[in-house]
Amino acid sequence: MIRAVAGLVLALLLSAGMLAEAAPGRRMLSADEAVPFRAVGRVNIAGARFCTGTLIAPDQVLTAAHCLYHPRTGALVPPKEIRFVAGLRIDRKAAQRRVVRAVPDPDFSFGRAGPSGVQSDLAVLYLAVPIPAKAAVPFGTGPLGRGPLAIVSYGRDRPQAPSIEAPCGVISPYGGGLAVDCAVTEGVSGAPVFQGEGAARRVVAVVSAMGRTVGGGGRDVALAARVEPALDRLRDLADP
Repeated sequence: MIRAVAGLVLALLLSAGMLAEAAPGRRMLSADEAVPFRAVGRVNIAGARFCTGTLIAPDQVLTAAHCLYHPRTGALVPPKEIRFVAGLRIDRKAAQRRVVRAVPDPDFSFGRAGPSGVQSDLAVLYLAVPIPAKAAVPFGTGPLGRGPLAIVSYGRDRPQAPSIEAPCGVISPYGGGLAVDCAVTEGVSGAPVFQGEGAARRVVAVVSAMGRTVGGGGRDVALAARVEPALDRLRDLADP
């Protein structure tokens, strides 16, 4: 499906996983490089597929809303069938937890392609047991600012270890979404788009889909949902 986004024409794929080729700029994080990113992990869904997620509180994981839906039926996957594995790298992990509640953005509609589908493609997962900081320190979130971006993820090409693509730049912001000049692959859905370095690093968006610019040879891009202000609304929905 073709959609015009802020002057760019993008071919969008919005499904339970991206179906692009492996991004040539992605590389596996070394053991030492992976330590600061232990709060990024795999969201295993119904024992059959996975997305990427990020710990943003000891008991909260940020991911893409479309990951919570069955790709063929469009039905929501029960939370009891979802697991979060933080800091997975080869045969080690920082922690593993059951999900007891999953809250997708109420504006998200599974199967709706285009900018409106991307910008509402956020969900918060609530864990049965909090993950202690000694295992994985949650990342903060914030609005998009200035400076390069980075995407850390688990993908089809490297499902057992985190990969990074950086630096990435914003091709075009639009509404609650971003088009970022880093390509993505299957499994990268839900991956954090980071801005900043060290203690200032924060999640500003979540990967939703892949796109391709048309004209000039075309290039693969990542389409992402901005975290703010949508995250506050999601957390409010989860309050009893």
